[in-house]
Amino acid sequence: MLNLHLPRAVGAWLNSLTGQSPAHRPEAADTVMHWPPTAARVLVSAERHAHKCLAQVLALEHPKGFLLAHVPLHKLVRVPKQYSYREWLSRTGLLTADFALCDEHGYVRSVLLMPVAEEQARQSRKRERLLRVLEATELKVTLWDREWQNETPERLRQILFPRMRADGYYADTPHAAH
Repeated sequence: MLNLHLPRAVGAWLNSLTGQSPAHRPEAADTVMHWPPTAARVLVSAERHAHKCLAQVLALEHPKGFLLAHVPLHKLVRVPKQYSYREWLSRTGLLTADFALCDEHGYVRSVLLMPVAEEQARQSRKRERLLRVLEATELKVTLWDREWQNETPERLRQILFPRMRADGYYADTPHAAH
């Protein structure tokens, strides 16, 4: 007769050899007990300064818009459905944009990236992959310059949201691409 409990019996036997008893098996609650979580600072100092400036700029360009920080790439772009989304996500799933400036409808209008330390080769490679994908979307991608903290919001608006159309054009609609 076939014993359907054989894997459980083998597992118990292996546990007895390694000295683990079933009573000491880790549980889901142990994760919190062993690694007590605490609140973290989401934005470092340079990012906080940039966020303040960007919020002022966004209020000028899209008063009801959204300023999002640390946005995963898969939330910013869409890919064709005839290819494997799972494979694309495995290649780009850990890439994030530092800031996304969105209109009131939630469409991304501009992406801002903070500078990366030059000695971090791995971060630089990730940044290059992120830039390749974002540039293919034709989104306005800007690398933050620390000197911009001293710029006026109107000047930053010109940098982050360049006018591609005449002044009378109202571009805060979901179908408008700029």
